[in-house]
Amino acid sequence: MSSESFSIVNIRENKLLGRRELLVEAAHLNVSTPMRQSVREWVSKQLGVDVSNVFVRKIKTQYGVGKSVAEIHVYNDSKLARVIEPLYILARNLGEEGKKLVEEARKRRNERREKKRKRRK
Repeated sequence: MSSESFSIVNIRENKLLGRRELLVEAAHLNVSTPMRQSVREWVSKQLGVDVSNVFVRKIKTQYGVGKSVAEIHVYNDSKLARVIEPLYILARNLGEEGKKLVEEARKRRNERREKKRKRRK
């Protein structure tokens, strides 16, 4: 992590959704692409927000250059983020808590499917 350096390229305010949309460039020569968690922590320190309000949408790495560009959403409220962000983004950023959310969604979907099957018979 010591050979990684981050810089904010662009900040766009999205007032309708209550978030800031950032492009962050990471220079990482001779090391792998930075982990989502390290990018989240760096952005939260730079903007002075809680890590739970920062969601990394994607990290795109250029081949052979040692640079990556991360697309990040920073919300004013973490509850709003859970409503707006897709489930797979929440799962990627929240770790164990995200896995639990995905599992609950699968259970609910399977229950709805079972109800439909029973109605058809």
